[in-house]
Amino acid sequence: MNKIEFIKIGRGTLLIVLLLLFLLPPLSWAENPEYTEPMMPWWDVDSYAESAEVTIKLEKSIPRNGDSSDNADQGTLSSSKDSVTYEDLDDPFAGDSKDLPILSDPFEGYNRWMFDVNETMYSNMMEPVARAYRDTVHENIRIGIRNLFSNAMAPVKIFSSLLQLDFEKTGRIIARTLINTTFGFGGMVDVAGEEYEIDSVNEDLGQALGSFGVPTGPYVVLPFFGPSTARDIVGRAAGTFMSPTFYFGPSTGVSMGITGEETVNDLSFIIDDKKQLEDSALDEYESVRDFYHQYRHGLVKK
Repeated sequence: MNKIEFIKIGRGTLLIVLLLLFLLPPLSWAENPEYTEPMMPWWDVDSYAESAEVTIKLEKSIPRNGDSSDNADQGTLSSSKDSVTYEDLDDPFAGDSKDLPILSDPFEGYNRWMFDVNETMYSNMMEPVARAYRDTVHENIRIGIRNLFSNAMAPVKIFSSLLQLDFEKTGRIIARTLINTTFGFGGMVDVAGEEYEIDSVNEDLGQALGSFGVPTGPYVVLPFFGPSTARDIVGRAAGTFMSPTFYFGPSTGVSMGITGEETVNDLSFIIDDKKQLEDSALDEYESVRDFYHQYRHGLVKK
């Protein structure tokens, strides 16, 4: 066994070890008494209201026709008829998510700790690099690099869609890969989408497992990679063995450099959105967790 083969097997083994660690019961050092109470999912409004023993009401400041009382002039309007409870408000994330399963978070103490670690690394290292990269590299070049990485993941996408017997998606992936690789400078230019209107496909092995009814499993925050679930960890590990970088990377250093470039390039498109989330979220950990869960659920249902 030569050195390169040993390194590749070692990387795959590391992912499998991470999977086993996160599927084991939480260790005592990872438990945080501050978060021992089970969290109520944001879509379960009734349970949340009962647990918090709080009733939130909004009073509409609109006087009824013919009401000329002094209260209206003084701005002290109230009407039980117009009172709206929290349960009546529209959920901005609702959409077509009535069948969204509850995401368990038994490792919340560890997850919050790792989330803070990742956020610290992001704020002190990744964000400054990504901002400098965005300000230096033209947007068209960054889009081309993103297209190139997406095109390189065609084997994973094809395998995932074939497992689901979705031949329409498989055909689109094959057509886009052939066209963009041949006429789009190796995939940097999306000729298939711009000229032939062949839509891109977002597929991975985690989605394939979900289509077979495999439950998400517990929510897990991975070092460096961020939010995930037990099911997506399995999909990520399997997808790694199908990645061109895994087979054709000449060394671990080069492979890490390629992965770093992809990460920084992707971050350059979402820096401001992430900043907006940080500023607006009451609990950023919960917001990221709920968004990730709904996003992945939506991909599986497509």
